[in-house]
Amino acid sequence: MASKRTRTALETAKLVLIEWDDALASGEWHEAKKEDLRCKTVGFIVYEDDHQIEIAGTITEGMCNNSITLPKQMIIKRKEIKLEASKRQSKR
Repeated sequence: MASKRTRTALETAKLVLIEWDDALASGEWHEAKKEDLRCKTVGFIVYEDDHQIEIAGTITEGMCNNSITLPKQMIIKRKEIKLEASKRQSKR
């Protein structure tokens, strides 16, 4: 009987689009004005808890690169992006 192969974290990683409000700081005198702080980021979820989420642009088993950690209070919208499962091609 063939054993069922378990899927790795790399295979099960969720891809998301997150829309969030950034923070802005200025250390010099300037006129007060409304700033557009809305950002959109796409990436794979590599860590999440009740307070924050980390998403990365590149992932491998146990490692990630090009990541950003966002406090959940800054998130306006969150949408999971479904990836199509690739079909195995048989060798003939």
